[in-house]
Amino acid sequence: MNTQYYMVIIKGEIKTSEIMSCGYNRNTQKWDVKFNNGKTYSYAYLNVEKLTDPEVLNPNMYRISREGREFFDVNAIYVFRSGRESYWHICFGDGSERDYRRSDLHIIESCLAQSQSSNVFEYIKQIAGLSNLKNEETGEKLLSKKFDKISFVGSDVALAKYLNPSSLQGKRTEREYIPIFPFGCNNSQYKAVKNAMENQISVIQGPPGTGKTQTILNIIANILMQGKTVQIVSNNNSATENVYEKLSSPKYNLGFIAATLGSSKNKKLFVEHQDAAYPDFSSWKTGEDPSVLQKKIAEQSSQLKSVFAKQEKLACLRQELSQLVTEQEYFNQYVKESDVHTDSIKFKKKLSSKQWMVLWQECQLISEEKTAIGFWFKIKALFKYGVTDWSIYKQDISKIITTFQAMYYRAKQAELSAEIADIEKYSNSVNKNLLEDLCKQSMVVLKDKLARKYEGNSSRKTFSEDNLWKEPYNVLAEYPVILSTTFSSRNSLNSDVVYDYLIMDEASQVDIATGALALSCARNVVIVGDTKQLPNVVTDDIKAKAKAIFDRFNVSEGYQYTNSFLQSILDVMPNVTQTLLREHYRCHPKIINFCNQKFYRGELIIMTTDKGEEDVLSVVKTVAGNHERNHYSQRQIDVIKNEIIPKYVSNPEETGIIAPYKNQVEALSKEITDIDAATVHKFQGKEKENIIISTVDDEISDFADDPYLINVAVSRAKKKLMLVVTGNVQSKEHNITDLIDYIQYNNFEVTESKIYSIFDYLYKQYTEERRVYLQKHKKVSEYDSENLMYSLIEDIISANKYSSLEVVCHFPLNMLIKNPELLNEQECQYAMNPATHLDFLIYNRIGKKPVLAIEVDGYEYHKEDTIQASRDLLKNHIMELYEIPLLRFKTNGSGEREKIVEMLDKLV
Repeated sequence: MNTQYYMVIIKGEIKTSEIMSCGYNRNTQKWDVKFNNGKTYSYAYLNVEKLTDPEVLNPNMYRISREGREFFDVNAIYVFRSGRESYWHICFGDGSERDYRRSDLHIIESCLAQSQSSNVFEYIKQIAGLSNLKNEETGEKLLSKKFDKISFVGSDVALAKYLNPSSLQGKRTEREYIPIFPFGCNNSQYKAVKNAMENQISVIQGPPGTGKTQTILNIIANILMQGKTVQIVSNNNSATENVYEKLSSPKYNLGFIAATLGSSKNKKLFVEHQDAAYPDFSSWKTGEDPSVLQKKIAEQSSQLKSVFAKQEKLACLRQELSQLVTEQEYFNQYVKESDVHTDSIKFKKKLSSKQWMVLWQECQLISEEKTAIGFWFKIKALFKYGVTDWSIYKQDISKIITTFQAMYYRAKQAELSAEIADIEKYSNSVNKNLLEDLCKQSMVVLKDKLARKYEGNSSRKTFSEDNLWKEPYNVLAEYPVILSTTFSSRNSLNSDVVYDYLIMDEASQVDIATGALALSCARNVVIVGDTKQLPNVVTDDIKAKAKAIFDRFNVSEGYQYTNSFLQSILDVMPNVTQTLLREHYRCHPKIINFCNQKFYRGELIIMTTDKGEEDVLSVVKTVAGNHERNHYSQRQIDVIKNEIIPKYVSNPEETGIIAPYKNQVEALSKEITDIDAATVHKFQGKEKENIIISTVDDEISDFADDPYLINVAVSRAKKKLMLVVTGNVQSKEHNITDLIDYIQYNNFEVTESKIYSIFDYLYKQYTEERRVYLQKHKKVSEYDSENLMYSLIEDIISANKYSSLEVVCHFPLNMLIKNPELLNEQECQYAMNPATHLDFLIYNRIGKKPVLAIEVDGYEYHKEDTIQASRDLLKNHIMELYEIPLLRFKTNGSGEREKIVEMLDKLV
């Protein structure tokens, strides 16, 4: 019988190889089966299945094993299907043939059998050819060579999901995973580790100073607890060396489980210096049942969640109070200049900030209706709010509103201070050793697990370089943690090895081809990086070549070579499980809050404390002039050497100088020998107590102003940040000018200006309260168009490129214009009227400067020749005089989004 066309199952057993023929006898209504020994037997109809028309599979697209033994040299595969089961007929290179039930085999199909995956893989292979890494002797392109060797990508490995994101499932299991934390923990890290263990692919965004390495160490610990293997890779050796150093430290003594491999050089070093002995496990084994200890850890984790929540709340409240106090100082200046005397007003009751907000809201509406404050309002204010001093109402309504705003600030400050005190009291009363106990118990459980794994071995096996690729799984049994560069990930051991996990650190610096290569050798992957820090560098020449390749393939925009691998993962897998490490522990709050507001939308929780230190932030401007020559500024070097270092630097070892250009760095290093000077790229991953930034340029260039560079440079400073910039007036706004504005704002360096800083804390609260207030009042229908506009603006500025922008509604002109001398009498009267406001004001939250005003004009109310139309012309001219861009939209118009985006792109 031709086994490639027929499969015979008798009473559930595969008999094809034993049979000469099999036919159905219609007379007897039985199967007549003739066996190879010449005997013929008849079987009842239901006892025989004769299967035909097999599906012929490409053997290169499958990896097949049975009972842990992989099949090699497979020449052909034929799959026969019945109603209940499928059967595989496999032909081998030596001429032998065997039949198997599908359920008895472990089969992995290559995702490259699917057209989409194959198409994306072919695209990445061609992109890999753009890599400049070459064999110095032959000139052969190394990354391309690695891809040429890949003919099979198992559907179970992480790369398969990257090539076809629709195949990515949700959580692997519905059962909740309870992690251990031997290396310390906070709320975000808890979520990150849990997500890593519950999902095949997860992303960890690790902004500066948020404990990225600690998180990686905890993930490694949990992988080891599962008895699984992991390869940790990064774009360079420094990140993986950091992991190895932490594991090897005397505190943990866990370096024996890790092998630094990857390149030929690292393999040679490993073989020469590998551990010949285990640590002393005698003290590692616990007398307790490990499951009991893990139950304790689960209970401690549950208790810690409430502690973490309180810690986060406390940090947020401290930051909010700091922001309020700074803004209040500017508001007090505004009060003084407005000739408002808030201290003389008497109130019978102590009102909450919310009550002051309501009083303000009601007065604001009265001013907008252009009516006087009535008797009933005064009576209500007396009995409900305890306003006993009616002399307050003799003032202009704008001064009444300012008084209520001042009282709001005071009440809010008192409330925040009281809430902070309550949480501090709670924190002092809870078990302070809870987190320490969790870490200790976690380390005990981990070391117990490792001791039980290794203690049966009489001596530690040592490996030769040949063993690394000939016996990879024996190596992994001894060293379940492998360290490598991303490029060398498939070279660490045999290229066919599939690790249980891969952790890719600094993924924002990895290109998509190298990242995809690393994903090909692991079932599960954790991508770690920060889209706001330095990405991989792509030259203009390579960009053009990459674009040409991209245009030849029908693939998602997320696979563009200009993307970092981290960004690519986020783009092609928008629903990938993602955790932001929010708690920041490195920098003084005033330093990191620039990065927080500018790049992270205020999402970081700053755990460091502002103790009122002086000179945390400083900016020194050189005299105006042309000082820069070929990316080198002697004038800035002189300022650093003669002004900044003598005044601000007491510890040269804990000071660093960062410049965007190599020429400036080289000149700095020659003149200032006792302080480390480097480019931003060299400083990524480092930190110093004091950082001096030399911007070099006379006219700030796009290169020096790169947001990634600035984010990294600023966040290297732990205690002091000193910025050296040109004294030249700049032709446009920059990220660097945002930093200057931020420093000046926080140092209360008030510069002469025609407009006030935006009171954003005050008016963000007001905007939210106004929306709620208007919903409860009849007037809400009049503001439907404004509600829609507010939602549209919020949606627009949620884009990353507008991360430093914020919006408030109904911002009064009299709180924006500081110096009305540019206005004529009519304009001044209109601008200073408390009812005159901007419907929406988009502003820069870093320097508190207005960026764009937006007005929504009702068609009837703002028609030509109406009173409102004449007021609109007044407002237009006032905004023009004070150089604040203004957009107007009619309620019956269209294209609002496009017009706002176009204007913002010009301004930002």
